Amino acid sequence: MKKIVVLLLLLANMLAAENWQDELESWKQQRLASLSREHGWLSLIGMDWLHKGKNSIGADKTNDIVLPHGAGQLGYFTVEDKSIHFTPSPDSAIKADDKAVTETIEVFMDSSGKPTIFTVDTFQFYVIERGKPALRIKDSQAKTRTEFKGLTYFPANEKFRVKAKFIAYNPAKEVEIINVLGLLSKESAPGKIQFEIDGKTYSLDVLDAGDSYEIIFADKTSGRTTYGPGRFVYVKKQDKDGNITLDFNKAYNPPCAFTDYSTCPLPPPQNRLPVYIEAGEKKYNH
Repeated sequence: MKKIVVLLLLLANMLAAENWQDELESWKQQRLASLSREHGWLSLIGMDWLHKGKNSIGADKTNDIVLPHGAGQLGYFTVEDKSIHFTPSPDSAIKADDKAVTETIEVFMDSSGKPTIFTVDTFQFYVIERGKPALRIKDSQAKTRTEFKGLTYFPANEKFRVKAKFIAYNPAKEVEIINVLGLLSKESAPGKIQFEIDGKTYSLDVLDAGDSYEIIFADKTSGRTTYGPGRFVYVKKQDKDGNITLDFNKAYNPPCAFTDYSTCPLPPPQNRLPVYIEAGEKKYNH
């Protein structure tokens, strides 16, 4: 009887391991599809600061914002103290939120929660707020996308799929996050997750991301086999007993690993782990 129980347990563990591997492969495919989609992060070709007054855009070199191809004059953004507007050039064929723009419209930044998305030719662009307004420009013909070499990963390793415990901060902890531009933002961390690797205890502050937590971290592989500034990983929120599964095999590179024009956050000091996390996405070789 004991032998049967042992065999059943072994079979159950084998099936669980196979299911985890399958789920991990599915996640990798979704990650690749998201990154390489038409106007995903690989298509990002520019981030141009907008100054007060008129900011013209188009392929003509006389514009304030010069595009690599397309119509010479698309129109111009007008930046005022509390608002931004866009005025199209005649016959520019530009759209905003999938609607043709034929007259001056108000433009909403990403900080509004629903930025105005412009599309024309192979381009997509929208205004972001990073201390001041900037135009984020994507092009589906970008070389970073058309010549993308793919993603590489460490071999899947269950050692880095760990059981963690959520420890709430009461009240929530204010965490200072610096981005690659050197801009500081203050985020609210509802708690930290605590876990063990090779018998040693570590912890990471988490940021609320709806039904999951976002973790920005670095480790001793950073700058060696993984992207220097750090990586991201998301985890499902804790169960009623505070348990969380942290799978570093799903750690991935921020957009800054692929383009010079994104504004990625950097790991706070407390999220720099003194251990080699040899799991997840490796450094991208351009």
